[in-house]
Amino acid sequence: MAKEIQVPVDDAAYNALAEEAERAGVTVQELAGQVLTHDIGRRRFMTAMGDFVDAWGPAFDEAFGTAVAGGAAA
Repeated sequence: MAKEIQVPVDDAAYNALAEEAERAGVTVQELAGQVLTHDIGRRRFMTAMGDFVDAWGPAFDEAFGTAVAGGAAA
C-alpha cells in the first residue's frame, strides 16, 4: 500500500522537479516518489556493497593481490 509524505523543498528544487515531470509526462508527486524510491534502493545497495567489501575484501586481496592506482593488482 502506498504511503504519502510531505517533504519541504526550495523553489529551485521544485522547479527542476516540475520541469522533469513535465518532460516525463508524470505529475510532480509521481516523479518525486520515483526519485525517492530510486535513491532509497541505491542507498541500500551501496550499504550492502560496503558490507560485502568489508567482509570479503581481505580474502580477495589475499587471493588476487591488493589493487594499486591504475586498476592493476600488486
